[in-house]
Amino acid sequence: MPKPLDPKCQLCAKLLTSKAKVLHGPEGDGCWNPKICHNRRSFYRNRTKDDSRQIEAITVEPPETYFAVLYLYKDPGDKPLHALGAELWLGQKPICRLEPIHCFGLTAGKIRAYTDKVLQAFAKEYNVTLYQYKEMFEISPTHCPVRPCPLHPEP
Repeated sequence: MPKPLDPKCQLCAKLLTSKAKVLHGPEGDGCWNPKICHNRRSFYRNRTKDDSRQIEAITVEPPETYFAVLYLYKDPGDKPLHALGAELWLGQKPICRLEPIHCFGLTAGKIRAYTDKVLQAFAKEYNVTLYQYKEMFEISPTHCPVRPCPLHPEP
């Protein structure tokens, strides 16, 4: 029975050789072996899949619809909102972004009114009808992109 494929080697084969040597060489995890890695990477890049198991794939363009997404920078649970941002998408691509803002001192009512104004601004700018945000993503405040930020003091 053949040896199973190594997922680590499969991922490594997709990298440039120079990058693979850095990641897996002496400075990295130390698994790079120049005697076998070049051949193994070539094998993984050029191997053919079993045609009997392969399923044909087709591509169908998704419908081009507008939708808005709200990003909430907050800790999980009933924690205060640190910051928020929004994007307007057309199909599979973002086309307009509201840069995130901090929410310090804003009440829940003011935040709700602000997010409604953002939705109206997107709708007016692109002449579309938007009733609500289609998705809301909660992101850890440690990833807050707003600067200056109390979580990321200037050095």
